[in-house]
Amino acid sequence: MPFDVTSSAPGKILWIGGYSVLERPNVSYVTAVKAFVNVNIQSLEGNSIILDAPQLGMTAKGTLGNEGRLNIEVPKELILLKTSAEVALRYAVANGAKPEGFTIHTKNDDVFSYSISGGKIVKSGLGSSAALTVATVAAVLKAFDIKANKHKVHKLAQISHSVATGKVGSGFDIAGACYGSIVYTRYSPDLVKTLPPDFSNKDLLKLVKKKWDYTAEKLYLPKDFRITFANFIGESMVTTASIGSVSEFKKNNPEKYNKLISELNQTNSEAIDALRKLNGGDKASMTEFKEAFEKGRALSKELGNLSNVGIEPDDCTNLIEESKKNGAFVAKLPGAGGKDSIAAISLSREEEKKLRKFWKGRKELDILKIKINKKGLSV
Repeated sequence: MPFDVTSSAPGKILWIGGYSVLERPNVSYVTAVKAFVNVNIQSLEGNSIILDAPQLGMTAKGTLGNEGRLNIEVPKELILLKTSAEVALRYAVANGAKPEGFTIHTKNDDVFSYSISGGKIVKSGLGSSAALTVATVAAVLKAFDIKANKHKVHKLAQISHSVATGKVGSGFDIAGACYGSIVYTRYSPDLVKTLPPDFSNKDLLKLVKKKWDYTAEKLYLPKDFRITFANFIGESMVTTASIGSVSEFKKNNPEKYNKLISELNQTNSEAIDALRKLNGGDKASMTEFKEAFEKGRALSKELGNLSNVGIEPDDCTNLIEESKKNGAFVAKLPGAGGKDSIAAISLSREEEKKLRKFWKGRKELDILKIKINKKGLSV
């Protein structure tokens, strides 16, 4: 039966829970942004498969294999797209779908990447990979008429991401792309680690049917919070390398690590509780939020110093403190930290303008036009 399905999943900003979210049952807070990865899937006659990513200038062609597998050679840049499509299709086949040929086109909003001198394209750190995974899984399931709520899409996207990368991350970025702005606690890594490398469709079905122990609670930023987000031009943090350094510190100093992470999670929980109260109209919680947010930032910087990785380098600490004198209520290096990006919250249009003017005067910063998005995935 012919199909033509488009899905969209948003990018994200991790405000609270960098590194600590890797440990269960620690909390994190991620907001979705109004920047989307769009995936369109259309039926093709026969068993031909085309994966098309025009923004990368890449197209791969192949054929359908047995049980929903894809016989297609792809460059490394398209591995995530291929894996997400294949995992979703194999799940569809396991649920009785009849596979047929298709073409998938992807399109990212421009804000996900930017160009620097020499024409090099750099990612903005807004989670385009996670958004692509979620959007692809959802589009394929819809195309093959599989009824799937966000929980199923979320599980299949987490599996796809792990299979494609060979790693089991915390999954907050996948969860944000799926559910939108949420308080998130990760799932037990063993859920995905027990999936054999040569897993069957039956294994996949069994894993998705299982109860997963993650939590995703809707929580929006208070409406008077105005965000500003900028990239550091020509700089970036390799998340896997920074997590590796923190893991090394954990291995060599387990007691010190556990104490610090426990303290970080406690203050993160306080910041999130304050957000809940602010959303309930308790303006007095503004100070509580700021104090907890700032303490969490300081503990994250300490974790970086102890792990010999620049989660918040000293020059960035100075930039954040200057930003707070120039319109920012709070600011931090989101996610894994490092010189990827900086995000700030202002409490009025005037303060936001003041901050943007200050950041525009900083040669190392490129301000992106993004807004907070309440919604997650749409198909």
